[in-house]
Amino acid sequence: MGAALFALTVGSVTACRAQAESQTRPTDRPPSSATNAPRPASPPLRVMPLGDSITDGLQVPGGYRTDLWQFMAADGMAADFVGSQASGPAQLPDRDHEGHPGWRMGQIYLQVRSWLRSYRPQVVLLDIGTNDILQNKELEHAPSRLSMLINLITTTSPETRVYVATIGPFARPIDEARAQRYNAAIPTITRSLAQRGRRVQTVDMHAALGKGDLASDGIHPTAGGYSKMAARWYSALTASSITRWEAENPAYAAVNNGVRLQTRAASGNGKVGYLNYADSYLEFTIDVPRAGRYRMYAHAADGMGTPCDQRLSVDGRPQGNLRFPNVGWDEWIIRSADLTLNAGRNTVRFSRGTCSTEIDAIDLRALR
Repeated sequence: MGAALFALTVGSVTACRAQAESQTRPTDRPPSSATNAPRPASPPLRVMPLGDSITDGLQVPGGYRTDLWQFMAADGMAADFVGSQASGPAQLPDRDHEGHPGWRMGQIYLQVRSWLRSYRPQVVLLDIGTNDILQNKELEHAPSRLSMLINLITTTSPETRVYVATIGPFARPIDEARAQRYNAAIPTITRSLAQRGRRVQTVDMHAALGKGDLASDGIHPTAGGYSKMAARWYSALTASSITRWEAENPAYAAVNNGVRLQTRAASGNGKVGYLNYADSYLEFTIDVPRAGRYRMYAHAADGMGTPCDQRLSVDGRPQGNLRFPNVGWDEWIIRSADLTLNAGRNTVRFSRGTCSTEIDAIDLRALR
């Protein structure tokens, strides 16, 4: 499916959601921000996460797939992840994928035709090349191998949209230098195939991550790194920019009667917790380029043993509640809310509702 058709799917779901809300809610009432996504009428979008251990989610079960599925669900989009493998946490109800730890491009090439014919994906998220670099596998020919792999995917399944990630950063300088040479060739490959009518585009995953987003092995992302990958994939799928604001960052996030905590399990390696009191809150001061409607995605965790509500306000105006199920601390759940923001500075506040959650980050995406 092409980018335009994908964007149309997103827009159609959003329009249906807005229409349903207008029929069930007075216009002068603040919008309910606890977006338990409505059941979409359209068939699920079949998505194949394809690659190596980073697709599998080594060290962080589910990897980027967990947050990506939640982004799609928060927007009311039905996603059907497909593949012969299955793994992931409780937040990821659809755990199918084609992530194969230790595999190189050549190994994927030998199997991908049968996977495509079996699962008929409409979207392929291809992240491959890490093991070619780590194993120093004929790197001068790595771009050619990638081109052959993408060509095989697009000829086997011409209607499938293929998103090709640049591979993420490495801690070891020699691996990082090899990765940068390999990544530099990817846009040329995808552009050439696109000019021949193939449904292919590059997703710059290397730019989405920093060295602080790597686990102790210097190769695989942390939980927060995988979350950033999910946001970058979703930005590509929706053809829209997503901006992240970290809860622990004092430059724009104020905490009252709560605690900033360091953890490798959160985006940016930090979170805000212990929002246990009636006057506890976390408030983001954010800048947006233009006035309008924005979708906010809040990443929070609840280990209280019961669902917890967070009261939401924008510039002091109540916006309803966000409810987070009890999954556990550092087990991040994404809930979305549509906000009307002014151009320039706005304040978005999370106040303690029924009980306390930890907050990792928020993402913002402008709505068309």
